[in-house]
Amino acid sequence: MPMYAYLDRPIATLDEGGKILVWAMRQWMAAVSKRSCPVAALGKTLANRGLMPALAPFHRVMGLLATHARQDLPFAPFCAPHVAEGEALVLTLISDCRGPRAHTLDTTLFLLMGEECRHPMQDAILQLGDALDRVGLLPAIPAPLA
Repeated sequence: MPMYAYLDRPIATLDEGGKILVWAMRQWMAAVSKRSCPVAALGKTLANRGLMPALAPFHRVMGLLATHARQDLPFAPFCAPHVAEGEALVLTLISDCRGPRAHTLDTTLFLLMGEECRHPMQDAILQLGDALDRVGLLPAIPAPLA
């Protein structure tokens, strides 16, 4: 599974889209843990990068994961130099929303979230993928490290 291409990988080896998503996931989680608005925490930086169309679907993805995932997903703190399990999963879902593995998204989401949230999550992932793709930042599955 492509998730293992990301798991425990140094963030510095990700493409620009992957780095932005890891930063956004960690920023979102930090804001929520401080009981702050995650959208406000992300807005300015994403706007400066031309990624405002990605903000709403990203927030939906993270919100649905936080409230409806079958198990808690670990996300790393900012200081961690490697991709954590929850981050690897989100990167894989976004990377797989297009291309030869797109057909696996529905089944993966069913296993991750169950029936009731599968379709809203799929819509949010596809919208996020479209927004990232429009600006050339849809992350690609990274090559194995040597």
